[in-house]
Amino acid sequence: MKRLRTEYLFFTLFVTFACGSMQGWAQAQEGFDNEHWLYGKVVLSEGDSLEGAVIYHPAQDVVQIASEDGVIHSFSAVNVSHFMISGVYKGKPQVFRSLPWNMGSLESDFRVPVFFEQINQGKLVLMKRYVGLAASNGDQQYATASLQTVYFPHFATEGDRFQEVLYMLLPDGEIVQLRKNKKDLLKLCGVHTGKVKQYAKSNKLDYKSSQDLLSIVNYYNTL
Repeated sequence: MKRLRTEYLFFTLFVTFACGSMQGWAQAQEGFDNEHWLYGKVVLSEGDSLEGAVIYHPAQDVVQIASEDGVIHSFSAVNVSHFMISGVYKGKPQVFRSLPWNMGSLESDFRVPVFFEQINQGKLVLMKRYVGLAASNGDQQYATASLQTVYFPHFATEGDRFQEVLYMLLPDGEIVQLRKNKKDLLKLCGVHTGKVKQYAKSNKLDYKSSQDLLSIVNYYNTL
């Protein structure tokens, strides 16, 4: 399947998913724990799509979806283009993309597909990965927060906690981990660094806050 340009992907996925049919969801959720399986859609690399009850395993980078007949299908990032989970953010879907990544290694060009949650759209795309006990030491070292699974009950994990790690997707497809939010973001702002710093200061935004950081990135994307 031809990949959409980054600046249009989030909007296109949201509209398509929000307008999609919920038919069959009532049947699909029977027999499942509704607190952990939410309605979603998985689009495979070849272009085929499945809708039904979805659960995500961040530690293993695996998404599972149950069809209307109750059959559970498991997919790794290598088989998936993107997937969505309905109604997570006050009615808005949670969107994940499968992207090739070097796993944060600065010494290797070898990349494997992994899942990233796409938070916004534009020149700079803020993304997240949720890592648990099975995560690499590098990811855990620079995790921005520890999250209880109660916030995202549709995440299946071996432990009762996982961590949120922030990244930036650049226009050329490079993925940069935000190890130090303020320093790393401003480095990416180039000639607009001064305007971004002033915007954050005037609005009393904290670079360590995921929500404030999103506001800062969205402001940069308007410049």
